[in-house]
Amino acid sequence: MDTQSAAMLPFNLKILQTDENGIPKLAVPFLAMFNPENIAISENIVYDSDAPTGQSGVDPHFLRVDPRTFTIELTLDGTGVNTNGVKIPVTAQVILFRLATTSISGDIHRPNYLLLQYGLFICNCVLTSSTVTYTMFDMFGLPIRAKISASFTERTTSLGNILNMLSSPDLTHSVQVKEGDLLPLLTNQVYKDQRYYLQVAKVNKLKNFRKLQAGSTLIFPPISK
Repeated sequence: MDTQSAAMLPFNLKILQTDENGIPKLAVPFLAMFNPENIAISENIVYDSDAPTGQSGVDPHFLRVDPRTFTIELTLDGTGVNTNGVKIPVTAQVILFRLATTSISGDIHRPNYLLLQYGLFICNCVLTSSTVTYTMFDMFGLPIRAKISASFTERTTSLGNILNMLSSPDLTHSVQVKEGDLLPLLTNQVYKDQRYYLQVAKVNKLKNFRKLQAGSTLIFPPISK
């Protein structure tokens, strides 16, 4: 288990609520107390492999590429042992996770669209399933440790629409960096695609894009096709 302290939470895995375009909402995000030890990503390519009657082999015919799916396991701890004495009840952490991922959003009448970010892994997605396993209880029967196994399906945006958006002359943005901000995440928020973070780093003449200076201003220019 990753035992980094709660003081490092700005750099931990985040689950943000977004609108249907992938733009984060002004809502309380879920911040993992401990980062996952692994992220299992699955990709599925679908072929039509039905063979005619009497034929022993077939040349599979490509049909589609399904959206990526990925699974993470999060550790919840309410003892304060591994968090420099900071105690957040496990039940409260589970509620925060559910509020971000499974609660029905009133404006869209469905669970929230999500943006999951951990380091350079950034993905617009929806939660498809989750299991909470309580692993330790106190003398009163209250849970003090648990694990959440959560599965997500990626939401993709048409690349053509993204490129059209990026080529617009009205899309020059300036963003003030806050403590814990990461360039790929900021790039994803502006362009709805993280792949342009190296171009943004070059435009802003960043010597180390992994360590942004809080309070500085970054320019996000239009990116043509």
